[in-house]
Amino acid sequence: MRKHRIWSALIWAVLLIQAVNMTAQTAAWKQYVYSDDGFQVSYPSPPDLQKKSVQTSAGEFELRSYAAAAGDTELIIGVCDYGPAVEGRSSDQMLLGAKNSTLSNSASHLVSEKKIALGTNPGMQFESENSATHFMVRMFMVATTLYEALVISPLNKPFDQSDRFFDSFQLVTRTKTEPKN
Repeated sequence: MRKHRIWSALIWAVLLIQAVNMTAQTAAWKQYVYSDDGFQVSYPSPPDLQKKSVQTSAGEFELRSYAAAAGDTELIIGVCDYGPAVEGRSSDQMLLGAKNSTLSNSASHLVSEKKIALGTNPGMQFESENSATHFMVRMFMVATTLYEALVISPLNKPFDQSDRFFDSFQLVTRTKTEPKN
């Protein structure tokens, strides 16, 4: 009977610790608004902004990445405004080019893909993998701006909050509309 009470107490202690941990994980997520880039999204910790010049077939542009870690997973929103350089190119062409660039830069192969939309803005969702990493990507063309949401996690160790991150991404009124290249 004493062993039963000890096991029962241990089980309750473990359940209580798990409940506290789940509450802490949920409470840590916060919404961040980036009106200069026209979006808002939730992260489990404050994201870092990184700026990088990228060379494309349409020219050189500034890519701004908002990245935060969640354990061994990276959550990233990338924003690139191509401005008039994409004139005459369809959203499908731009999304295909961005997908192919992501696959090439990550040395990954395509696992799945489908067309999606954010309101009236066309998009693409795909998953890819390389020997060590799994990539989940949603991207949207909004006029001349490409928005790319990425969840990058170790292979065979999916991030259980991916939908929470992706679904929190929303467009907001943009305070700066000129390209940043």
